[in-house]
Amino acid sequence: MAEAVPDLKVLDELHPVKELDREKRAGLAQRSQFVDLRRGQRLDASQEHRWLIYLLEGSISLVGEGEGETRTVAAGSTRARQPLFSEGRFKEQAEALTGVRLLRVDRRVFEILQQQQSQSGYEVEDVELDDTEGALFAEVYEACASGKVDLPALPEIAIKIQAAMKDPDVDIARLARIVGMDLAVTGGLIRAASSAAYGSGNPVKSVRDAIVRLGLTAARRLAITIAMQQVFQSKSPALRRRMQELGDRSAQVSVLSFVMARHCTGFDPEHALLAGLLHDVGSVPVLDYLGRNHPEISDGEIDAILEKLRGVVGELVVGSWNLGPDISMVVRESGDWHRDQHRKTDYCDIVLVARLYHLNQTGSAAEVPAYHEVPAFAKLGLVPPNEYGKLAIIEDAQDEMREMMAVIRGGV
Repeated sequence: MAEAVPDLKVLDELHPVKELDREKRAGLAQRSQFVDLRRGQRLDASQEHRWLIYLLEGSISLVGEGEGETRTVAAGSTRARQPLFSEGRFKEQAEALTGVRLLRVDRRVFEILQQQQSQSGYEVEDVELDDTEGALFAEVYEACASGKVDLPALPEIAIKIQAAMKDPDVDIARLARIVGMDLAVTGGLIRAASSAAYGSGNPVKSVRDAIVRLGLTAARRLAITIAMQQVFQSKSPALRRRMQELGDRSAQVSVLSFVMARHCTGFDPEHALLAGLLHDVGSVPVLDYLGRNHPEISDGEIDAILEKLRGVVGELVVGSWNLGPDISMVVRESGDWHRDQHRKTDYCDIVLVARLYHLNQTGSAAEVPAYHEVPAFAKLGLVPPNEYGKLAIIEDAQDEMREMMAVIRGGV
């Protein structure tokens, strides 16, 4: 059971949170929460990666990644004032030895505030801003860091699907009942199951039959991706066009990612579909904020602000949705054409090349590198493009792409 943190003092003795000034700790408290556990309940670091977790009451047994590496941590100790789980060590576990109270602090919000404080202001290095753009950037950045930018909510149907799939006894009938509550998701799954991409192309007539053909895992991921289309909406008439363009572009990258994942070893196409759709989701709350507070803003000013903020805000969004570290990596790094710090191929490589292909084929004004200059392209082992810049795996999958575009749009 989680509840909001009512008292700022609880953060004052915790490392490294205490290093922030009081104003920034107040902003961080808005993204923090108390959690109570019963004796015997466990936490896995792999499921808690978005949080800095501290022990406030009771005692826990902390199991590390090494064999036999176990220690007891009691509230009030020096160790309890450190995060329970080390960053990047996803095999750690904590078990409550008594009733305990924990504090969850949003890791990404802390990192944003820490960076802001260390820079003593807003320094823009890779994107040049004029005075007006710089002032807007500082305002929006501060609003993001202090929790004043409203993050989009996970669509209700997606929440219900995620909750159901945590039950090991979930069956096709239960998932079908949940999906049936949303006409767009229902239509999209039926269309997917009836497409050549998932079988013979013979049509199915019910959502239950669609899930049988797709399988529970693929159906779940497709359903969540279709539901995510609801996120790309704006109530601001001034920025409705920009939001529509963002949604269209994200859908195109999503489908390209799906096709590439089907032709590259070791990837789940449905997961790539979702990663592609959400790669630029950080632009959604920034556009919404600008539309509500600066409806007169120019396209150039919007572009400059999005270039700096889409990644950090996107991580806050997907972190609040608990979509996992690989989606967070896509949001954070898919704008870096030259990323090459990971030996193994990952979903960010897929989405990055999908973005590159889309920009090349749409004649975007954005400056993009050649394919051979992008490490992700070589890592995926793709055949070089033809003289027109087209990739064979994409050109050979045009019918499949049209089908999948209709699927994620919820078409029947």
